[in-house]
Amino acid sequence: MIFYINFKNNRINGNHRRSNNLSGFTLIELMVATTLFTIIMLMGVGSLVVSSNLAKTAQKLRTAVDNVNFAMESITRELRTGTHYECETDVVNMASIGYSLDCATSGGNIIAFNPQVGSSSSRVAYKLTDARPDGTRGIERCEYTTYKTCSDIVSTNVNITTLKFYVRGSDNTAPNINVQSSVKILVKGVVTIKGVATPFILQSMASQRSTEN
Repeated sequence: MIFYINFKNNRINGNHRRSNNLSGFTLIELMVATTLFTIIMLMGVGSLVVSSNLAKTAQKLRTAVDNVNFAMESITRELRTGTHYECETDVVNMASIGYSLDCATSGGNIIAFNPQVGSSSSRVAYKLTDARPDGTRGIERCEYTTYKTCSDIVSTNVNITTLKFYVRGSDNTAPNINVQSSVKILVKGVVTIKGVATPFILQSMASQRSTEN
């Protein structure tokens, strides 16, 4: 009987000792841990938002530059299959063929030419657009059929500041007799994305494939 009681007391005392050794977090420790976790999460979310915005801005910039590259490729491809290049420094009646200054050195702001055989247009011209409502300018493609139609071929967030055409061998006079006509194209501008302006310079060269000047 005495042994049983002592054994029971030992169990009770043992459980009591073990329960006294159990520990947990205080309220202050929980508050500190929660605060640190919140700060780390806010920093992580902030970095993610910034990275996402930078990626979107870079994508928009790439899209705008690709748009200008596509416009340059279109001009180059059409010039290669065209004939009778005419370079001008001012807006003139580009619907008719008329050889003008060679523009090999100083360059001109306008290029007019006969399009590929089979086209419905009699003449095609590329030049700067008139100023947009926000003051920027683009590149305009004009077709001459029974009447003139022009359209801007670059996006509105692109401002073309310089458009130059350097034409060689277009007038079929000395020293350009039997010289393959060619056009060097220079484009300078600014792409504005979310108020940030990024300048660019593009250059291309088109050589006439046809033997007819």
